[in-house]
Amino acid sequence: MDDDVLIRITPDKAIEILCKDGINVNMEEAQIILDFLYSMANIVVEQYVSNQQHDILIITKER
Repeated sequence: MDDDVLIRITPDKAIEILCKDGINVNMEEAQIILDFLYSMANIVVEQYVSNQQHDILIITKER
């Protein structure tokens, strides 16, 4: 994973994407939206990994 590059969506790109759907935001609003979405993504991944680890523990204990 050390060689992987994290590519984040820039506020400019978010503005462009949202504008295509008729949603007009300024730079500050785009940054707030991106911060929120990245936070939500991190929470989802953490919960998924936690659930996977929990499931593995249960399977291991049942054997």
